[in-house]
Formats: sequence, structure tokens, C-alpha cells
Amino acid sequence: MLKIRFILFFTAIIGWCGFNAQSLNSSPYTRYGLGDQVKLSSTPFIGMGGASISLANFRYINFSNPATYGTVLRYNPIFDAGFMGKTSHLKTDLNTLNSTTVALRNFSLLMPLSKKTGFVFGLMPYSNTGYEITNYEDNAGDTITYSFKGAGSVNRLLFGLGQQIINKGDSIRFSAGVNASYLFGTLEKSRTVAFQDASYYNTKLLNKSIVRGFVFDVGLHYYEKISNKLTFQLGATAKLGSEVKGFQDFYAYNFKYSADGVTELGKDTVNYYEDSEGIFNLPKGFGIGASVTLDRKITLSAQYEAQNWQSYSETFDSIEYNPTELTQNYRFSYGMEFIPFIEESSKNSSAIKLSTYRVGFHHGTTPYFLEDTHLKQYGISFGISIPLISSNSTSTVSMAFELGKMGTTQNGLIEDNYFNFNLGFSLSPHARFDRWFKKRLYD
Repeated sequence: MLKIRFILFFTAIIGWCGFNAQSLNSSPYTRYGLGDQVKLSSTPFIGMGGASISLANFRYINFSNPATYGTVLRYNPIFDAGFMGKTSHLKTDLNTLNSTTVALRNFSLLMPLSKKTGFVFGLMPYSNTGYEITNYEDNAGDTITYSFKGAGSVNRLLFGLGQQIINKGDSIRFSAGVNASYLFGTLEKSRTVAFQDASYYNTKLLNKSIVRGFVFDVGLHYYEKISNKLTFQLGATAKLGSEVKGFQDFYAYNFKYSADGVTELGKDTVNYYEDSEGIFNLPKGFGIGASVTLDRKITLSAQYEAQNWQSYSETFDSIEYNPTELTQNYRFSYGMEFIPFIEESSKNSSAIKLSTYRVGFHHGTTPYFLEDTHLKQYGISFGISIPLISSNSTSTVSMAFELGKMGTTQNGLIEDNYFNFNLGFSLSPHARFDRWFKKRLYD
């Protein structure tokens, strides 16, 4: 009972801190659509370049493929909490900017409903927006300033279910699963056109979007033990695409600046509406991956993902808006996991011997197409999972690091050279001596 109270308290603290104090992003490309998508993954798999669709591991929650939830051990739930940080070096042909953001990645719980069924619920970000862009233009001796600002995030309340359909012990297993994610959040964006000549009226457009609705993704997973030293896993997932309900407030007006050059003095309202109900049409996507494990020590994994953001649209007041800056994207991911001392079980063993080490690489295109350029992204990652030896359980603390590049400085665009840091905790009871949620005959 004490452990359950601790989990509930820890969950409440993380949730309050993470979703009330986090700064999520500072990329100018987040102004398009619902912003930058946060990859659905837990910390251990980020260290493998995100190549996780085919990986089922009873020690961790693999959000990227809900079919893997069925591999959870009975009476052995997993509580997972993760944090993420990002340092970006943004640059153009003329300027540079450094920024750092920190956020909660997820907190969730995987519960075994039976020997072959696992249920997950948790809270994590779906996408985030954060940018401030200023451009200048000379016009007949006057300087026109164009300003673009945006902030906000869309969060994901996830409910997942995984079920083993075929189970032949250690030889063959086949599973299916589904994630149902309730999206909720608010995005605020503004555009300003200001003239240096104080006799001209400036213009500002304010747009506030509220997102409320479900999205679904499904998964399949296959495991086969080919020999005593070789196992094979195959995974496939599909994002089903959804029409998510939305509400918008829009306000367009003319104004002048006061003598201090900051305070706005409103003149006329050009357009205005509140609580306009509409639809955000999210695109379909799919992923497929495969992995092999050699002698229980080395796991090699690879996968391919694609999603057609060109089909994304927003419809309000019977007017459909399709951002031309969004297009189809794809991503290849490759990863390796290494456990150097798999047979070592002594309590006196060092953490280095009992740790799991990971390395990965990914490359592909982003959903952004600007100035006749399809922006690309690639990165290399490293990770480690350290067991909490004193707990006598499968609990671990994991870290993952990623160095990457997104975008380009060509054609007046912005290049983002970034460093990502992820910290995660996977907490679970001892498989034999400390099982949770088990009815006992004696207390």
C-alpha cells in the first residue's frame, strides 16, 4: 500500500511540475500546423535512434508499438517517468541564436490485466509551438516590420491495450494492440505589420486555437526464437488519421504605438469571432521495423516510418486551410543495444557491469517544405540504462543523448543544430518477492 501511495504522490508532483512550468520549444518551424511533433517513445529506446517498433521488453514501456504491452509480466506493473531537454544553435546566413528548453516527456503506468494482456495509461506532450520571428522590409523610404509569435502545446492523455494472440512459450509469440490518445491543448499565434512612419496605422492578427479530440494508432508484433542464441522480432504500426475537434478565436485590428513605442493604441477592429467550431484533420502514417538479438547480449534494430502531412488541413467557418509548407515526411532509424554481462547477478556487482548500453542513428525528411526546399534531419544518439541494484527489481534509470541537425541555411532558411538530453525512470517490483496488485491470503 505504501508503494502505491508513493507512486500516486510522485505522479502528482511530476505532473504539476512538468505541465505547469515547462518550456517546450523555440523552433521557428513550429509555426506550421500543430507545431513540432514529439516522438512517442520512452527514454531507453531514444538511445537506439528511436528504432523501437519491433522491440518488446518486459522492463520498459514501448509506446511506439502498443502490441508490445502484452509482454508485461503478471503482477509486475511498470511505472515510467521521463524528462527531456534541448539546446539549439539556430543560424542563418547572417545571424545565430542559442536557446535551451526543458520539459516533461511522460509519466505513465503499464498494468498487467492477465498473463497475456497489458494496459497503459499516461500523460505526455503530443506537439509544441514556440517561436518569435522578425523580418524587415524597405518600402519607399519607410521600414516595415513583420513580426510572428507563437506559443503553446498540445498534450496527449494515452490509453493503450496490448494482447498476445498466439503464445507458444519462448518459441513464437504474436500480439496486437491499440493506443487511444485524447489530445488537448491551446496554441496562440500572432502576426504584426508595423510601419516606421508613425502616421500609418499598424495591423495585428491574433489567433487562438483549442484542440480537443481522439487520435488512434494500432500495432502488430511478432517474436520468434530461431535458436538458443538467436531471436527475431518484427513490428508494424499505423496511425489511423483523425478529425480532431477544434475551437478558434480570431481578432484582427489596426493600431498605433504610443510615445513609448510599446503600448498599442487601438483604432479599428477589422475582423473578430469567438469559439468558432471546426476540425483539425490529422494525417495517416505507418511504420515497420525488424530486430535480431544475438546470445541475449546484442540487439540490432532498424525501422522505416512515413506520414503524409501534405493532407493536414484546418476547417473553420466552412473554410478549409491547407498549409503549403507541410508535406510528406519519412525517417529511417537504426540502433544497437549491448548488455555486456547478462549472466552477472551478484548484489556486489558494479553498475557498469549490469548496465545496458545503446547507440543509434536516424535520417530522413521533415514535414516542412519552404523556399522550394524539403528540409532534412539526421542525428546520432547514445544511451544507457542503469539498474537500481538496491531495489532487487527490474527498475532502472535511463539516460539518452542525441546530437542532430535539422534544416539548412540555403535560400534564407534556418538551420537548427541541437543537443537533446533525456532522463527516464522505469520502476517495477521484484518479479518474485515483491509483486504488486496481487491478492494475498495473509497480510
